[in-house]
Amino acid sequence: MRLLNKNNAYLLIVCLICLLFYLGIVSVHSYKPNFEPQLNYFRYLADAFNHGHLNLENTPSKEDLVEFNHQFYAYWPPVPALVYMPLVSIFGMHLPDAFINSLFAVFNVLLVMIIMMVVNRRFNCLLGIYHIACIGLFWGLGTVQFYMARSGSVWLVSQTMAQTFLLLSIYVFIAINGKYKRLVISGFFFACATYTRNHYVLGLPFFIGYEMATNANFKWRTIIKSYGLFIVPFFVFSLFNAWYNYARFGDCFENGLKYHLMSDYFKPLFFKHGYFSVSYYPHNFYTEVLHWPSFKSQFPYILKEPEGFGFIWGSPFYLLLIPAFILVVKNRTTSSNRILILACLLSVFLMSTVIFSIMGTGWVQFCARYTLDFQFFLILILGLMWAQLSKRWWMKPTAILLVLGSIGIQYLGAYYLM
Repeated sequence: MRLLNKNNAYLLIVCLICLLFYLGIVSVHSYKPNFEPQLNYFRYLADAFNHGHLNLENTPSKEDLVEFNHQFYAYWPPVPALVYMPLVSIFGMHLPDAFINSLFAVFNVLLVMIIMMVVNRRFNCLLGIYHIACIGLFWGLGTVQFYMARSGSVWLVSQTMAQTFLLLSIYVFIAINGKYKRLVISGFFFACATYTRNHYVLGLPFFIGYEMATNANFKWRTIIKSYGLFIVPFFVFSLFNAWYNYARFGDCFENGLKYHLMSDYFKPLFFKHGYFSVSYYPHNFYTEVLHWPSFKSQFPYILKEPEGFGFIWGSPFYLLLIPAFILVVKNRTTSSNRILILACLLSVFLMSTVIFSIMGTGWVQFCARYTLDFQFFLILILGLMWAQLSKRWWMKPTAILLVLGSIGIQYLGAYYLM
């Protein structure tokens, strides 16, 4: 296959556009790319690993860290620090965190488009290369990935890298030949995603659903036996994580949240409900999904709300899920598509249940950054239903307008509100 054929050229152009926006090179006002280190504790954890210890030293801040026995630790899972270890070892601690994060974000855009190409071939979605390029532009510039890519803070680096590992896992699972190689490599990236953001383990229904949708000889007994290979890396990572926790806190199941140096903003909630509680669900669901943004008469017209607002208003392209679900209910799709759609919905439901039960919505943020964790499954649903959606004469112009509207809203968030 030629590296620079027509289709690949479109994908690379989309990636270049996203990178230029992430770096601020094509912004409408003067903005210089940020190549300075930011509050990224993974750098300090990588340096600690390189020197044979687990506590963080000489951090510029203690914000959001864990203090135990007069030493400071990170409660985030450690995989991003493993990624940073060779970078810190070779280039030192003065790394351009935002630039590195933007490269991971651009790679995510590329993976989204490649996965959609594979899904398009397997499920006959009638997506042309222009449609897939638009999906890439939407993912890179029409979701919160836009503003997240322009920051190198520990919170946003964690989310971006988790997406990278999940997308890599999905790509290998659906595109690579060789039963054993495919399962082990995909399982490895899935374990990396899970031990970057733990609730990514709840994306597992997608993989099972994909196997059910594409394997005519699917049997639960066979899939459970085969999935042993997929799960092996997860168990290896889990054993390492248990040792990591025990070495720091003397408890295999303690990640440090008990000793968290949290912001005063969260303390009343913590003392009332703890870190995870279904009590948070109604408020978080409303804020992160349904809450309408607040407006003002002056540019940039959207008021900054530290808790954010509903992702369907920040990325209105997702409103097309309404007609998509109506068509699914009316049985206007194939059985294999329906199976994968249901698997995607189950992954979304499980992941969002954890997200909406967390103390906080992603404060401080624009829109609803936590929801990015499950948004790719929503993209897949729209792709799987595009063959039916595109039959409506109004669908293509509506989709284009909603993609452009999403990019416009996220542009305001990335450059003016964050």
